[in-house]
Amino acid sequence: MRPELWALAAAALWAVGSFFGKRGMSTAGLAPEQGLVVRLAVSTTVLILLAAPKLLALARALGTADGRRGIGQIALWEGLAAGALGMLAFYIALKRGELSRVVPLAFTTPLWGFLLGVAVAGEAMTPTKVGGVVAILVGIVLLNL
Repeated sequence: MRPELWALAAAALWAVGSFFGKRGMSTAGLAPEQGLVVRLAVSTTVLILLAAPKLLALARALGTADGRRGIGQIALWEGLAAGALGMLAFYIALKRGELSRVVPLAFTTPLWGFLLGVAVAGEAMTPTKVGGVVAILVGIVLLNL
């Protein structure tokens, strides 16, 4: 399957998850941290089962300097920044705000991804990319008026 289709599947699953996560926290009377623990416990269990056949490759990566550096980057930026802190911020916003306003703001990632891609990774800044990011941001602003 093309990467763009995987990305659309992720977006749809995240939207459905956000809807039921907000509803579930409200129904159960859970704090955002508690809701996030439930989410992560289920996610971790499923992913350990899926990754089990590939854990030897992870162990091999830990045996090299580049592997340790790459795993450290994942741990710091995906695990701590995006995973723990980003998801906690999202769950606090989800618990306290309107789904139709919070989710679009939380998913301004096209802007940040575009800026990082151009400024840090040296990707091309094309008129099409700029137009797409602007269109997304205009939509988010309109949803939050």
